[in-house]
Amino acid sequence: MKAGGDVFWALFNEFNLWALLVFVIVMVWMFHHSLRYLSPDGKSLANNADEFIPGVFPKENDDLRMELAWTIIPFILIIYLTFIAWGPIDELWSADPDAHEVTITASQWNWNFDCGDLDADICEVSNIDVEGQTKPLLRLKAGESYMFNMTSVDVTHAPFFLDWGLKEDTQPGMYTRLYHTPSNDEIGSSLLMCTEYCGKDHGYMTAVVEVHA
Repeated sequence: MKAGGDVFWALFNEFNLWALLVFVIVMVWMFHHSLRYLSPDGKSLANNADEFIPGVFPKENDDLRMELAWTIIPFILIIYLTFIAWGPIDELWSADPDAHEVTITASQWNWNFDCGDLDADICEVSNIDVEGQTKPLLRLKAGESYMFNMTSVDVTHAPFFLDWGLKEDTQPGMYTRLYHTPSNDEIGSSLLMCTEYCGKDHGYMTAVVEVHA
């Protein structure tokens, strides 16, 4: 499974679908039982169909099958959702021995990219004007695998590749990694931003990532 924005939107929609389904079932069940066991006007709870007695659990209404159902079914659903989420998460942090290493160093409030000895066609760093401000530009090639080796020189930052749906925190004194292979669908310019509050100019800590064919 290819990691990226499409995968995470698919997971987002799947989780929302199941959440909506569970919500509808619970609400229908709740309203049904609220009406089914509603005491008639003028009668006390002790006189209704189930003869409820305050402080006494109505053991005669035990239903082992129902209790097993509302225990096992949610458990299976949790296992299923964990399983479908594990694939793209595992891919994000799985090492690719052929990936090109690109170092990203975060600081207040700037991104520094280092392509090392990579050819300019594979990785190139320059600057670009964005609404009158000079921003770092990282150019990558579609179809090539990259390992982003990331760190920070001051506080915690969180580079977020907006159009790719990828994010990882950077910590001072240590390195974190992300792996990604830009596809042909991702050709073009996209925004890299910080999603961990890092000071007064946090909102301006952006860069441009450009993928070319």
